[in-house]
Amino acid sequence: MGRPHQPDRVNEEVKDFLLAAHRQIITEQDGAAHARWIAEIRELAARLRLRFASADEKKLVARLRKMSIDDLHEAARAFMLLFWLLNVAEERHSERQRAQHDRERFHSLFERLRKAGVPVERVAEAIESLRATIVLTAHPTEALRWSLRETLDRIDALLSAREVTSGSRRRDVEEEILAEITGMYLSTNLRTRKPTPLDEVRYAIHVMGDVLVHAVPQVTATFFAAFRDVYGDASPAVLGRVAHAAPRSLRVGSWMGGDRDGNPFVTARITEKAVKQYREAILVHYRSRIQPLIEKLMLSDQRRPVSAALEASIARDLKALPDLEARIDGRNTSERYRVKLNAIAARLDARLREDAEDREPGSLGGYVDASAMEADLELMRASLVESRAGRLARGALAALIEELDVFGFDLVALDIRQNQSKHRQARAELICPVDGPLEKLPLSKQRAFLEHIILAQEPLPIPDTGLSDDAREVLETLQFVARLPMPSGGPSGGSSGNASGSASGHTSGHTSGHAPSSGPGGRSIRDLVISDTENSVTVLELLALCRQVGLVRPDGKSGFESDVNIVPLFESIESLSGAVESMDRLYRSEAYRRQLAARGMRQQVMIGYSDSMKDGGYLAAAAALEKVQRELAAQAKAEGVRLEFFHGRGGTIARGGGPTHRAILAQPTGTVNGRIKLTEQGEVIASKYGTRSAAAYHLELLLAATLEATLAPEIPDRAKEPSESWREALAVLAEGSRKAYRALVYETEGFVDAFYAMTPIEEISTLNLGSRPARRTNTRAVQTLRAIPWTFSWNQTRILLPSWYGAGSGVDAFCAAAPGGRDKAMARLQTMYKRWPYFRSVIDNLEQVLAKTDLNVGKRYAELAKGVGCTSEVFLRIEKEFNRTLRAVRDISGERMLLAREPELREALDQRTPYLDILSYLQVELLDRKRSGRGLEKGRKDLERVEYAIQLTINGIAAGLRNTG
Repeated sequence: MGRPHQPDRVNEEVKDFLLAAHRQIITEQDGAAHARWIAEIRELAARLRLRFASADEKKLVARLRKMSIDDLHEAARAFMLLFWLLNVAEERHSERQRAQHDRERFHSLFERLRKAGVPVERVAEAIESLRATIVLTAHPTEALRWSLRETLDRIDALLSAREVTSGSRRRDVEEEILAEITGMYLSTNLRTRKPTPLDEVRYAIHVMGDVLVHAVPQVTATFFAAFRDVYGDASPAVLGRVAHAAPRSLRVGSWMGGDRDGNPFVTARITEKAVKQYREAILVHYRSRIQPLIEKLMLSDQRRPVSAALEASIARDLKALPDLEARIDGRNTSERYRVKLNAIAARLDARLREDAEDREPGSLGGYVDASAMEADLELMRASLVESRAGRLARGALAALIEELDVFGFDLVALDIRQNQSKHRQARAELICPVDGPLEKLPLSKQRAFLEHIILAQEPLPIPDTGLSDDAREVLETLQFVARLPMPSGGPSGGSSGNASGSASGHTSGHTSGHAPSSGPGGRSIRDLVISDTENSVTVLELLALCRQVGLVRPDGKSGFESDVNIVPLFESIESLSGAVESMDRLYRSEAYRRQLAARGMRQQVMIGYSDSMKDGGYLAAAAALEKVQRELAAQAKAEGVRLEFFHGRGGTIARGGGPTHRAILAQPTGTVNGRIKLTEQGEVIASKYGTRSAAAYHLELLLAATLEATLAPEIPDRAKEPSESWREALAVLAEGSRKAYRALVYETEGFVDAFYAMTPIEEISTLNLGSRPARRTNTRAVQTLRAIPWTFSWNQTRILLPSWYGAGSGVDAFCAAAPGGRDKAMARLQTMYKRWPYFRSVIDNLEQVLAKTDLNVGKRYAELAKGVGCTSEVFLRIEKEFNRTLRAVRDISGERMLLAREPELREALDQRTPYLDILSYLQVELLDRKRSGRGLEKGRKDLERVEYAIQLTINGIAAGLRNTG
């Protein structure tokens, strides 16, 4: 048994300080009376949470009903601010724990692998193929304004300083904290406009430049150091291989500026600007790294001459860079490293000018690509080593070389995602059989027609006029991608040192005669993601469009060349079920086999969590995702294809969220295989990658879990593949759950009306969360609503329906069908829970969302829709299903209390829930006033005030739940 959980006294003291500060600021700004009634509401909610009593609830509701609109507005602002401060306290607590506890996770993993008898050669081989990629996405789930996030970051830093100070200095720090809180309290809490796609790009650059550019190399350096410590007796060749591979094990990508699925504001022009902004950001970063090196490397050739190679390169620089002489005029030119660093700075400046003026790279003397800059730095490193000054080659110089290796001149690999319907429209206008629409033909003939187009020696001509706006946009985007520069070594599937790329972008698999790039660089866009992939024709349509713009092409020497990876995204339960057949058709296609060969026989497949869960419910989606990964992995292995899964995860359980490292370790055996790619979205980016230490912690977990999952089959006593009977059991659970979920959501007449009446979906749609619209089309149907606002709406009501509904019915159906009755069936599920990591993670995630669900609060939202059709019936079914699911989770896990094995999470929820309740009751009161018109006497002004207060409560509840969609 683990040690009993002991509350963190420092954490409690920090929270007490922030609560007191919160009350002090309100008192200072609005008076003691105002602060007093805010405190009274807080205490009433706390009492209600401690022991729910309908009399206390009525008292709280009555209190809120009597309040003016202005008072409701101020209460919403006050408690939203309170949650922001509590979140900072929890982040500070997490930071402190990370510093105090396991900082040796890489050491621990390597020690376990060594103890388990996994040969060092096998570990090194696994590291050489290791590639864990995070992709920052612009999904609208970050409810907090970025400027306020920066304020909270400053408060976090001040709280850290407060912990290590005392006396007058501590009081000074506390005054600074109070000043920051005052600024937040008096600020505009909500965004006044929707962020544009380029705003989102700037946010990605902020996260990259402030955090990830530093954290990624730090983690990979720690990774190699741990390997060297544990396997110090390995051969120099093995250590050298791992030293070369470790810096390439983590990569960062982005959808910000590239994801246009359902977002009409992301155009080819926006993507072009995004690529330039990413590049400018990393070039400016490299430029900032040069001056510290100039100050450090003051070696004189009078004491130790530089290498002949470095001296020759300086001579070339002086000849090629007219401004270099002026830059070093009057300086000690015997300090040759400083001369070279000035030349590097001049070339970076020139490259920045070239990009700003849309000139060809190198035309003004700038670096053509990152490989050229790395070559210069490597000359310096080799010269220092040759001069017996190897220590100076480490540190800042080595760090810059590693950053170049990781981030290149692209900063991120930008994915392009577009819905298959847009590709189809563009294909129909550009490429169509002479005898009629392609879609009228059988699928086999559609495939044959598209293959002919792809393999044709000459592409069809592209018309100058007559294309629709949507078709023109698809075409212009692909044409922009085709114009992006290739690595200096020529076309390739990417190099092992490619910049920030997806895993599949790091092969050198082209069969052309060109030598692959051996250093950093490469196109900033390599992966083209097709959302809503239906079948193999969907993929071939995009490949045919790529043929038209030259992204793929026949080649006389090698047969075929390709500059991009085609990534099908299977999202719905139906498309996941058909994914194996779709990929089988592609593997049988001559044209697509040539595409695979040109990309090193690598295939990336994206699987969607949120849409599959919106489609069939949590348990059905979890089972479908497990099955499709296992079957696709086996299929790819048989076909000689190296498959990488791209997981479209969100922050909430209903969108594939939950602890990432546990999810990776729980993946079916053989599906990780050294490579994994996953999205990081909205508020998850802020919480995981808001600080360098937090980013390092989460990246270490990601990398360690990816390696461990890869080597899991070779570790004795680890859980192996589940039996066929277990998989059958999960399939039965899933089918029962799916039927219950769809019966409520898609088959209950009037459910949509009830959903719109009892949730703040309309109000959420007006929030300035992100650049993407909430709906794909302008209808009320659940099918057309995006998964994010669907989940967001239910979370606001505290019902969290998409994250658990149907699971209890699935368990009941399984037990009813099992011979021997419920007890025997439950014994099997308990065994599955103990021995099958994937099933355990499914149940543990259910446990988390059940702990956050509160149907007492949810009932208040249902009462908003009293006059709407079947609302009473819908909520009654929700209550019954919740009780079934709660019973099932308790019986399977063997724990009576939810989160009994996670006391810290349980404690955090207990502490924040009373304040969350206040915002929920406030939101219900405000929604009721808006919809009924009660108390709105000043016309439009009162209505606007109510709507603004509702938006405040939406932000506050999102902050309280620590996630949105």
